[in-house]
Amino acid sequence: MAHFLQGTTLVTAAGAAKQLSAKTLALYFAADWCPDCRDFQPKLNEFYSEVNSASHQLDIVFVGSDATAEDQLAHFRDKQGSWLMIPFEDPLRNELKRKYGVCAGKEKDAVGVVDRVGGIPSLVVVTAAGDVIDLNGADKVSASGAAALNAWV
Repeated sequence: MAHFLQGTTLVTAAGAAKQLSAKTLALYFAADWCPDCRDFQPKLNEFYSEVNSASHQLDIVFVGSDATAEDQLAHFRDKQGSWLMIPFEDPLRNELKRKYGVCAGKEKDAVGVVDRVGGIPSLVVVTAAGDVIDLNGADKVSASGAAALNAWV
């Protein structure tokens, strides 16, 4: 399946390059310094494990708002599930923040987000073309758990 992230280097926590393989994609905007992100993280980890337990139905790509590459990698390795990450140095991180209007308030001007529609943590569910299915995925995961996936597939 052709995907809008095709050709982008996505990496695992071990640093290995990997391609997307599920039909459904969610972009996870977060940072370790964010208390709300730390509170949401265990729910997202449980959700990811549950929806992918029988078959791989959902890919999550981490779009970090940590201050440094080291902070982002430590956050990804220590707290997140076995999904993928856009490397800190990749300009796509900030492009996605601008495209979807999602970022930490303190990075809004530096990133160039004009119309901020959401802060962090945010889980934005998108189509293969990058069109928004749900801007409020984090709320749905918190409220409904694995049942949230049914609305997105």
